[in-house]
Amino acid sequence: MTGGEDRKKTRMASILKRRRPVFIALALVLASVTPAFAAKKFDGRWTLTITIPESASGSNNRSFTVTVDASPRDGSLHGRTTIADAEGHTVGGAWRQVAKKVSVTYELPCVGDGPCATLILTGKIKISGTKMRNGTVIVVWDTANDHNPALFDTSNGSFKGDRLE
Repeated sequence: MTGGEDRKKTRMASILKRRRPVFIALALVLASVTPAFAAKKFDGRWTLTITIPESASGSNNRSFTVTVDASPRDGSLHGRTTIADAEGHTVGGAWRQVAKKVSVTYELPCVGDGPCATLILTGKIKISGTKMRNGTVIVVWDTANDHNPALFDTSNGSFKGDRLE
């Protein structure tokens, strides 16, 4: 090789080294808009198994299954849901998705003397787009509590889900 060719190779290597962050950023942007790398959408029909305490002060848990119909968002930051339980109660709710992370909020149906509460479910859609595992539930009970920053009793629970359609 001649001295001129060596200088060209050295110069090209220097340019590539300085531009490496730009190339990596470009690759990440292209990957994020490619359908294969896009997050799976929450809209559709899901079955969720939820485990929460029986009451604000209870130490026993209860598990129940709900069916969630999530309407598409059409460019909005949130979507609507219809949640039905095994006893035939149907309530409305809202959902929001950012990448793979999804949150769903709805009111538990208050039946008789049973406890009333708001459920906030947060989880991630798995890569397959058909499962949610290790989701967290925040339960905000309808009992006032001045010692809690939420001003109501709160509890934690869990959920998992499977896409039906």
